Amino acid sequence: MSTAALKVALIGVNSPGYRSLALGFLRAHAQADPRLSDVGFQTLDLDTDADPWWIAWRVLALDPEVVALSVTCWNARIVYEVARIVRAAKPNASILLGGPEVGPIAEDVLRAHPNVDAVVRGEGEITFADLLVALKDGAEPADVPGVTARRDGGVASAPDRPLIEDLDNVPSPYLSGVLEPVDGSTYLETYRGCPHRCAYCFEGKGYGRLRRFSEARVAAEIDFVATSEGVRSFSFIDPVFNLTPKRLKWLAEHLEPYAASGIRLHTVEVDIESIDERSASELKRCGVASVETGPQTVGTRALQTCHRDFDRAAFAAGVAACRSQGIRVETDLIIGMPGDTAADVLSGIDFTISLDPGTVQLSTLHVLPGTELWNSAAELDLRFDPEPPHEVIATGEMDYLELRRLEVLGNAMVSVYAARVPHIGTGGALA
Repeated sequence: MSTAALKVALIGVNSPGYRSLALGFLRAHAQADPRLSDVGFQTLDLDTDADPWWIAWRVLALDPEVVALSVTCWNARIVYEVARIVRAAKPNASILLGGPEVGPIAEDVLRAHPNVDAVVRGEGEITFADLLVALKDGAEPADVPGVTARRDGGVASAPDRPLIEDLDNVPSPYLSGVLEPVDGSTYLETYRGCPHRCAYCFEGKGYGRLRRFSEARVAAEIDFVATSEGVRSFSFIDPVFNLTPKRLKWLAEHLEPYAASGIRLHTVEVDIESIDERSASELKRCGVASVETGPQTVGTRALQTCHRDFDRAAFAAGVAACRSQGIRVETDLIIGMPGDTAADVLSGIDFTISLDPGTVQLSTLHVLPGTELWNSAAELDLRFDPEPPHEVIATGEMDYLELRRLEVLGNAMVSVYAARVPHIGTGGALA
């Protein structure tokens, strides 16, 4: 690529109505890099229900020299199709991917998708900026730490990049003006990593510890978002909102004035088993309208396999504490966990419905790249679609037909609960 100024398009293909916070961080950091002062950045946030040809039209209308796309299991097929169309229409553009779907399997992605030039692995802010500098200066992308790229007709991976020690060095997408707060679709990140190591989840993988943005940084973002015109609700993407009692108390003290004025937090994720009447009251002070939590499964073997703790009494008490404060609880269950039988899944549905949490959500297991289940699938007799979104096909306990019957029955039960019909039970309906 020439040494002329680059035009870079960052493309998010999101759930309808949402925007990519990850791309906001990437752009904010790259724009602040003095080495990239002559680079022009544009961001497009589009929806997963859009046609890939229309997305490609929107991308090509920007006439970019670099196209960077964020990839999850949910949008991967669309992204790969967009990359194919953009490559055909503009052969000299550099097409870069990053995100949890591609980072853990970067070399496989490049071999399977010849229209992609490079993959950013892991935490992306510094890596993405360094990669743009390499492209601008005509250097070798595959030499940039944290990048997997094409070289000499093959694929090469540079060493992993160390984690960012001080997260405050990454500019805020909101405070820098890259992202404008929008009611209902604005999310804040206050730390990176996860205190749990669930075998089916990619959150926190590669992070040996939690790293936090400073309280001053978080407070500044909260103040900016909560006072933005038209914003009446926002949320946090942190995997555990009630991470510690001290942190929850600090958040409550800072958010309470906004909650008193009607600002609400929608659907923060919590460890429900750690919530008592006092912490539920703190959530209420924060303005929390709804929380999302497990149990994902109540099956003993699946819990052991996936490294999850489950205390039935504490879970029920946490739901009751939240409900007593008027906080809606969204409980999540996963069909197809290794070790679970149909009876385990139905027992989980019965248990969560019996708590009357407000919402019960069922999903089918997706075996995600980089997770323990992905790496141990053969050992666990876990069969899944190798193509995204990697839905489970069969387990050692349930074949394809039984899983599909369980999906139908489970969703019917959840639908009946949503209609608030009492006394639902399983009654051997799979027989």
